[in-house]
Amino acid sequence: MFARTRHVSSPLAPLSRRRVLQSLSFGTLGLSLPEWLFLEARAKSTAVVSAEGQAKQVLVLYEEGGISQMDSFDPKPGALSDHRSPFGPIATSVVGTHFSSLMPLTAKQAHHLSVVRSMTSAATAGHRECCQEFFKGYRFNNPFDFPDIGSVVEELLGTDRPEMPGYIFCPGINMPNAVSSTGFLPRSRAPWKLGTKSLGENLAQPGWEVQSLKPRSGLGQERFKERHRLLQSLDDSAVGASEGAQAMKENTVHALDLLTSPAAQAAFDLTQESEATRNRYGRDHRGHCYLLGRRLIEAGVRFVTVTVIQPPEHVSRPGYGQPNGVFLNWDHHEGIYRNGPCGGPQGKGNQERYGLPHPVMMPSLDRSFSALIEDMHQRGLLDDTLVCFVTEMGRTPRINQYGGRDHWSRALSIAFAGAGCPAGAVIGATDKHGGEVTERLCTPYDYAATIYRKLGIPDSQRLEKPGGVTVNLTDGGTPIKELFG
Repeated sequence: MFARTRHVSSPLAPLSRRRVLQSLSFGTLGLSLPEWLFLEARAKSTAVVSAEGQAKQVLVLYEEGGISQMDSFDPKPGALSDHRSPFGPIATSVVGTHFSSLMPLTAKQAHHLSVVRSMTSAATAGHRECCQEFFKGYRFNNPFDFPDIGSVVEELLGTDRPEMPGYIFCPGINMPNAVSSTGFLPRSRAPWKLGTKSLGENLAQPGWEVQSLKPRSGLGQERFKERHRLLQSLDDSAVGASEGAQAMKENTVHALDLLTSPAAQAAFDLTQESEATRNRYGRDHRGHCYLLGRRLIEAGVRFVTVTVIQPPEHVSRPGYGQPNGVFLNWDHHEGIYRNGPCGGPQGKGNQERYGLPHPVMMPSLDRSFSALIEDMHQRGLLDDTLVCFVTEMGRTPRINQYGGRDHWSRALSIAFAGAGCPAGAVIGATDKHGGEVTERLCTPYDYAATIYRKLGIPDSQRLEKPGGVTVNLTDGGTPIKELFG
């Protein structure tokens, strides 16, 4: 347990170190001092949050596309034979609990997990709609733009490591990029994205690094030091004593810390990990993403979201839109169990297909997820970190004419670990086909409420929109009570 008391800023809070970091990286301060003073003058404390929670940090593992629930945490050996997965259930480390045989390594870590088999998602089973609901805890057709959960957390709780951004996308790709927003909160609450390519990039590629940590060409050490001296000179001026100038200095110092602090820089350096650890996570893109997520949590980042689409070279194939190409998310409308051409509209129309069969993709996920849970447990990080494993939807209980499973939001499985989540728990149930929730229906709004409660944010907490209108943190969600001791 821990306690914090923090003033909550209005939607016109001061610009964060991220904005200053971008300025330093791109060679311009971006805002004049009068602009800083103007924003500071309008940023007034409007509430006080007193928080006692089981979690200090949150790590979200978001696997895009929609993982088949019956091929992960909710196997259905009793389904109709022509729709049944060819991969049956296997025993886990929890007596009586079974996962898909596609997840043998994760099955060994089941005693660290709380699996929710009765999750649902947006009524419109689209990628954007379902992803948005999990990222915001609000219905996709809500009349106003609600901020990301991570943005809300940064607004309410701030960070215990001011030299690090409070909300990070690792690396940040595709659908999360499309739905992420700060809503009515200031842009300074946006996630800091480690990647630069909207369809993903390969963190396993030799020499990959966080580009925004590299000073712009032409901004050498002397110019960098000169800007630091200018910052220090604020203390000697009359305007430098003002509240706005001090806020400007504070945020700039944080940016300089991130650019120059050995501890902060080390958080992004995977070469500091042992060979055994790197091999355990996997040397592919997903392994690097999951391992970097753990390192950012270890470095004290409040809210980390790992977003993964494997690069096509993972399976030695061309990429999106190319002949025989692939886009390796989990949207398996064609050939969910069969590799090769499937004769479906994706393959015919685009000369490519989304994903590859679950048995081709699952070994990477099984290895990286199980490694992360095992590693975080051994390091004691699960004591006060809430880990959330999420995919935006499930797959249809019936196999379609192209050997795939289509979008399905009426039942899916997600998992939690750490921060007091009961070990080895299974929450909720679906019917024998895996298509309908029969026990303990949960929603993305309940998921969001669970995160806030785990962090100690009161259920009654509200956010203030411009104009003084206050709104709830979720769209009617309630914390999943089975996840609390």
